[in-house]
Amino acid sequence: MKSNDYVVFEVDTVKFALPSVAVDRVERAVMLTPVPEAPAPVLGVVNDAGIVVPVLGLRGRLGNVERDVVPSDRLVFSSANGRRIALLVDHISDVIEVDAETAQSADEVWKGVSFLKSFAGVGADVILVQDLGALLDSDQERDLTTALASMAEESATDD
Repeated sequence: MKSNDYVVFEVDTVKFALPSVAVDRVERAVMLTPVPEAPAPVLGVVNDAGIVVPVLGLRGRLGNVERDVVPSDRLVFSSANGRRIALLVDHISDVIEVDAETAQSADEVWKGVSFLKSFAGVGADVILVQDLGALLDSDQERDLTTALASMAEESATDD
């Protein structure tokens, strides 16, 4: 794949994209294990070959209510801020090439938005290019680390 190839996915009716180089793989969604005390947008975790991977939702960022996993959902596995993560998405729509000239900085279009890198016009669609590093702020990262550690300690004492 080329460096300007993007994986396009949908959450509700909004189209998002990630650079294809940032996507490790896409899998069918599975039941999530809840993480008590985890910050929003963490929906739960999945076990990925022995690694506990937080699953993040984007609905809350859109002002919508997060929902339970449904069989048609997908998990997009990637990494952000040195941590393996997965995004819960409705479905993958396409892999497209986006020219740099068609993309605008997110802050130019939508002031104060922190979880997007840019907007790209592709045909009649506007695609929101996701900034994985901005999905969790530093406080949320710290809270997630604490919640995962507590979860691991509880699991160890249950054995």
